Amino acid sequence: MEVIKLSEYDRRHLETQKIALKCYDSITESERLFLYWLSIPYLMFRQKLDRFTKRFFALYCQEQCFVTGRSACCGFESIMVFFADEIINLLWGDRSQGVNLINRLAQGNKTSSHCVFLGNGGCLWGVRPISCAMFFCDEAKKQIFAKYPNAEIEWNELLKEEKNFTWPDKPILFDVIERFFIRKGFYSPHMHFHFSPGLRRIKEKSGI
Repeated sequence: MEVIKLSEYDRRHLETQKIALKCYDSITESERLFLYWLSIPYLMFRQKLDRFTKRFFALYCQEQCFVTGRSACCGFESIMVFFADEIINLLWGDRSQGVNLINRLAQGNKTSSHCVFLGNGGCLWGVRPISCAMFFCDEAKKQIFAKYPNAEIEWNELLKEEKNFTWPDKPILFDVIERFFIRKGFYSPHMHFHFSPGLRRIKEKSGI
């Protein structure tokens, strides 16, 4: 039987996906509905972001990166994941979303240049991590914004709106989700809003 040796990156992501699935399995139906309701504004934002991406960037990125196999934005061991990303992916998909990612991670990354979550049909996440959804390379932005000046204006508005969920100078969704499960006795290395020194300093300065 082949023993698969995981990189530290894959091992850490596998661990956190398993923890997220345990968290999801631990909540009651009323708690699940509460978290679902709490995250509706974020999913509305993500839908707006998806429409923006489809309208301005999708074709360019498809031709420049995915078709060519370059996929620079889905680079090897480069994805930044928040614990809330993992929970939201489960809430707005189903339990199989977490199981599929766990199974993929358990196999290890067999490519040398692409993200472990990049499959033949694209990203394996149902609701991609926010760091991925908000990433467009400099060349893509240069080309698109030169062609569609209004796209840059809309992009800057999206950057501001994203902070309502991910920048902890005020109560935000991603921090609330972490706190909800910490109080239930769970811990994940991806709970950056509680264990990242930089994000904790932002919260402390803001009195959160």
